[in-house]
Amino acid sequence: MKGLVVVPACNEAVSLEHFLPRLQGEITRSCLSNGLVVDIVVVDDGSNDHTSKVVQQRNCRLIRNVTNQGVGYSVRRGYQMAIENNYDFVVTMDSDGQHDVRLLPTVIKHIQGGADVVTASRYHPDSPRFSPPLDRDLLNIAVTSMMHAVTGWKHITDPLTGFWGVRKEVVNFLADCVKNERYGIWVESYIKLWYLMSPQPKMVEVPHPAIYSNAAGGFLNRLYSPANLEDRLDRFGTHALHIIRALQDVVAAGQDEAKIYEHIGGWRQHINERVINGMK
Repeated sequence: MKGLVVVPACNEAVSLEHFLPRLQGEITRSCLSNGLVVDIVVVDDGSNDHTSKVVQQRNCRLIRNVTNQGVGYSVRRGYQMAIENNYDFVVTMDSDGQHDVRLLPTVIKHIQGGADVVTASRYHPDSPRFSPPLDRDLLNIAVTSMMHAVTGWKHITDPLTGFWGVRKEVVNFLADCVKNERYGIWVESYIKLWYLMSPQPKMVEVPHPAIYSNAAGGFLNRLYSPANLEDRLDRFGTHALHIIRALQDVVAAGQDEAKIYEHIGGWRQHINERVINGMK
């Protein structure tokens, strides 16, 4: 099998100097030794630092967006490269140091075993936790509940993770189907895979440590600093909008709107039953 790791990056030169050697080392250790060919492409999303230079120094493939377009746009460019070069699977990973490269072989192993989509969850029951910010926990609860309400994937615990492994057929589907150019690409992908891909893909979720700081510095530290709390809180409403727009696309594509309300009604009934049982 031949795989491609797609790494969107914007002004992540410092983090990439630490992340790319670890990723390349893991690929050499666990992939090449097992007969797998795994390449890396970094999509420089309009950086004004030395992101592209760091990528070239590490001899990784590079795609450049002239201006900042967003993670969704960058991931789609990675998907397109995978399609054009006939890769068997794609793994997306963040450039900010949040994703543990040691989990890459596990993700690939599940794909080899027949999974169509593998996601690494920071909120899996078996995931180690390192004091995630309160707002992040609450955001996860809110978005996970909404995703449970509108899809049948009740096992999802981290719908906002950017650590995905997807088989070729799913890459082809998502490259043609998803539209969100920003971080809403992940919830959009879940919704459209559930309602529009036939047959529905086999999805597996694996535990990943909940890491919200990076010793190398960079975006991860800036994002979760107290100064950015208000900006992070805006994501509650933004993700709700992402979900609604994805559902509108699904209906426009011919999906029965009643089926969506059936899922929502089932989840509402589930919540009501839990409330009633708790009052007894």
